[in-house]
Amino acid sequence: MFGFFPLILSAFLLGLGFYLLLQVLARKEPANLPRGSMGWPLFGETLGFLKPHSSNSMGSFLQEHCSRYGRVFKSHLFGSPTIVSCDHELNMVVLQNEEKLFKVSYPKAMHGILGKFSLLIVSGDVHKKLRNIGVSFITSSKSNPEFLDCVEKMTISMMNSWKNCKEIGFYKEVKKFTLNLMVKHLLSIEPEEPLAFKILEDFLTYMKGFVSLPVYLPGTPYASAVKARARLSATVREIIKERRKEQLGLVKGDFLDSILSKENLSDEKTVSI
Repeated sequence: MFGFFPLILSAFLLGLGFYLLLQVLARKEPANLPRGSMGWPLFGETLGFLKPHSSNSMGSFLQEHCSRYGRVFKSHLFGSPTIVSCDHELNMVVLQNEEKLFKVSYPKAMHGILGKFSLLIVSGDVHKKLRNIGVSFITSSKSNPEFLDCVEKMTISMMNSWKNCKEIGFYKEVKKFTLNLMVKHLLSIEPEEPLAFKILEDFLTYMKGFVSLPVYLPGTPYASAVKARARLSATVREIIKERRKEQLGLVKGDFLDSILSKENLSDEKTVSI
């Protein structure tokens, strides 16, 4: 019985390879596309694009492609055919004509990580409504004495924790500080609470998979990110449920309160923001 398994597996791989070859041969590209390379089937040039590089450079991938094809070139990234622009003037035209000539979007593979109603995905009236909520909250809170006091206390606490340290991983500390401030300001959860640790752990997993090869296989950063987002969504749903159980008039003044005050937003939209 087991002798048939290698035969079946070989037939499956052969069929898959034949299918991919047909897809590549049958693919018809629109006219007037810029020069470039589409890379490997399925994966495209994503691995080269994600190759780490120093922050003071554009990276070897962009440098080599700009040198070979010009500052605007075609590629295949994150599972989608892509036009990459390193041209400042063209990028300004795109930004100035957002929602007019150009529509904001992410590759389909990213939707599993971002969520259906993420501010980065939605467009039109929904995008305008969600963006206004965020902008309104940031504008009102950036000069709020309570927020400034919270930042000061967290900063002093962080610096006090360095007293007996011979070395400090500054990037790691700043990232931790930023995430703790986000959890406090968005959900009114103190950094020392177990729930804060759980949220931060899932958020870091989420961010690692956000810019990764979009392959949903157990153990891959992408699959881990999709699962982490599901856990984050479940956590926020539980917090929303608890908020609604609390007495009326008890206002925490955080971002979640600001969202929940908009009664026309569904829970799914609230969680996805």
